[in-house]
Amino acid sequence: MKSIATIFLFLLFIFTACKEQSKKKTPDPAKLVANYNQIKRFKQLLQSGDLIFRNGNDEVSQAARSFNRKDTSFSHCGLVLIENDTPFIYHAIGGIYNPSQQLMRQPVDSFSNPAENTAIGAYRYTIDSLQLLKLKETVSNYYKQGLRFDLYFNFKSDDEMYCAEFVFKSLNKALNGALTKFVRTDTIPFGVTTDDLFLNPNSKLVKRESFSY
Repeated sequence: MKSIATIFLFLLFIFTACKEQSKKKTPDPAKLVANYNQIKRFKQLLQSGDLIFRNGNDEVSQAARSFNRKDTSFSHCGLVLIENDTPFIYHAIGGIYNPSQQLMRQPVDSFSNPAENTAIGAYRYTIDSLQLLKLKETVSNYYKQGLRFDLYFNFKSDDEMYCAEFVFKSLNKALNGALTKFVRTDTIPFGVTTDDLFLNPNSKLVKRESFSY
């Protein structure tokens, strides 16, 4: 338990400090435009209920990727809901990225910002209209309640959640617990990791994009 606590404290330090120390290169304006054109095409493929992933280019994201079990392609994830013909991303994030620590709602362009991310991806689970309605209601309730980010990554608690936990529990509730069997209780990290979501046999690739720099 002591080693786990040390890991959590290390992550907490990273979330509050490391990004300010990173030195990022100034993006090439022409490539930045090209990257946003990629995002424009990408978001036209999105549907409500899709899972969206990104890979950040800073130290926080590097630490987050290290907690994936098998595939370190992405460091963060969220859920897509189409509202008034516009896709928005709901995602649990904390630290200096989100001072309020509450569940965020962002346009795809902001979530996928190519100045801060190297890649994005979307995956889709089979979900019917009633399940989608339940998913929307679940996410909306979390958002209205101001669901807070879980700095301790405790999958067993529901009052605070980390990114993969929020996505998994929201989707699993909509699917009436059908995904519960995929929760890992035999290893650390306990629960669900980011790559567990897109490597799940029920997950189908919609599109992956890598940005140029």
